[in-house]
Amino acid sequence: MDKTKILFVCTYFGGRARIAELYAGQMGLKHIEVVSSGFEAGAIGGLPLMVMEEEGFSFSTDPLVTVFDRYSNSETFDYVITLCHDASTEHCPMFRDSVDLVYGRDAQILGWSIPDFLALKGVPVEKLEGAREIRDMIKVKVLALLSQL
Repeated sequence: MDKTKILFVCTYFGGRARIAELYAGQMGLKHIEVVSSGFEAGAIGGLPLMVMEEEGFSFSTDPLVTVFDRYSNSETFDYVITLCHDASTEHCPMFRDSVDLVYGRDAQILGWSIPDFLALKGVPVEKLEGAREIRDMIKVKVLALLSQL
């Protein structure tokens, strides 16, 4: 039986995508292969790292392979899940259109509206609480997706 291949991708450096990948990997499902990408190469740190360490994850800060590099390497996926926030300044429609253009012929594209950590406002404790909400939102969505596959 072939594995179902899932790519989580988000704008910028891929913090939300990496969180989704970690939660999916935690499920230990043998029939699923999961990876994550960002639109840009860069180190992941800050709030995504903090909130995942709270959950007991070892969170690599190494840059993710960009979605474009994965495409150039001829990687294919059954599902490509975008994590960007429709109401933010992330240019989400353009981002999703680009992902659809790259992978839409071969993969089912799903769009999850997940706020960006960089958009969090307030004092540090308020930002941390917002980051926890983002993390938990991703976890719920990943668990729901995997329960359907």
